[in-house]
Amino acid sequence: MEALLVRVTEKYNRLANARPLPTESLRSLRDDFLVRYAHETTALEGNTLSLHETQVVLENGITIGGKLLREHLEVVNARDAILWLENVAAACEPISEDIILRLHEIIMRGILGAEAGSYRRQPVRIVGSSHIPPNWVKVPDAMAAFVARVSKGPGQEHPISFAARAHVELAAIHPFIDGNGRVSRMIVNLLLMQAGYPPALYTATSRAQYLETLERAQVQGDDEEFVALTAAAVETMLDRYLELLRMTEDADRQFRIKP
Repeated sequence: MEALLVRVTEKYNRLANARPLPTESLRSLRDDFLVRYAHETTALEGNTLSLHETQVVLENGITIGGKLLREHLEVVNARDAILWLENVAAACEPISEDIILRLHEIIMRGILGAEAGSYRRQPVRIVGSSHIPPNWVKVPDAMAAFVARVSKGPGQEHPISFAARAHVELAAIHPFIDGNGRVSRMIVNLLLMQAGYPPALYTATSRAQYLETLERAQVQGDDEEFVALTAAAVETMLDRYLELLRMTEDADRQFRIKP
């Protein structure tokens, strides 16, 4: 894992030293990310919209025949949540319970009714997992303690491992009746963006590994593989930015006027 974090950090430094990148190119990359993120984060939870269908829903507002209304709402809400999160990161707001509750409200808008944006008030079990979340009466105290720890920042810890471990802890508390995974992945990205990193793109193709390593971290306390998975998800986005940088540099060389 350490070698992976070193490699990702090197790529991050290469990108940081090359900023600013062309505005229009960054905008197109961001637009692509919004579609991919909305697709991947909901597909991890079982949404059956394809990447292309997600793009049609988000860019054209067209519903897809044979797909559930909930699935359409999920991808729209995921897009809206990451847009809202960008503003939070840009404002350098420290993480708070209000931010987490607001994220949940956006993510579950039109899906959970009055419970969107509220902590659960009943016991839950995580399907397929041996981890048992705390009793619902303990959730407010657990969330207050979580925010108190995370709001202090990573300190000497690598921002990626700090964000990944925040995901593990928040998902273990399981503060909501539904939407915990999506909120946890959003919090990862808020922490990464606050540290200057691009957001992580966890993919649906890694779903089995994602669930397995997350449960191992929660049940056995072994979070190394989940941190590595998160680092790989960040590297995916870094590679996209660096490819944009390479294309920009190639264009500069091609069209530079020679003396």
